[in-house]
Amino acid sequence: MKKTIFLIFILVSTIIFSQENSVEVPKIVIKIPLGESIHLENVSIKFVEVLEDSRCPKNVTCVWAGRARVLVEVTENGNHVQQKELLFGQTKKGEIINNILFTTEDSEIKGMTLKPHPNSEIVEDKDPFILLIYIDRH
Repeated sequence: MKKTIFLIFILVSTIIFSQENSVEVPKIVIKIPLGESIHLENVSIKFVEVLEDSRCPKNVTCVWAGRARVLVEVTENGNHVQQKELLFGQTKKGEIINNILFTTEDSEIKGMTLKPHPNSEIVEDKDPFILLIYIDRH
């Protein structure tokens, strides 16, 4: 009888604790090629320039992981709002990563990463840069 109660207790506690794990909602990523713009509702986002790409290439062991910095222009309702610098990767002393491009009452447009990641293999035709962004709903 004690074994049965113990097994029921274990089963119930396992079910209860497994319900606490929340599932992360997948992010829908929007691609912006270098030099191009996209329009989301009343906001236009243009990927202007890659300022720095010192990320450690794939298949290489590096002392520092490196980083990528890009310049983005955000325009709301046709009016120039701001140029924003996004940072992906390592920070230097005094820097903070803030990749929020635009904020509304119910959502934020955020920078996710810069593609492609550098590769240690020699490639004749370099792939063009693509900025990945997503909308984070509150």
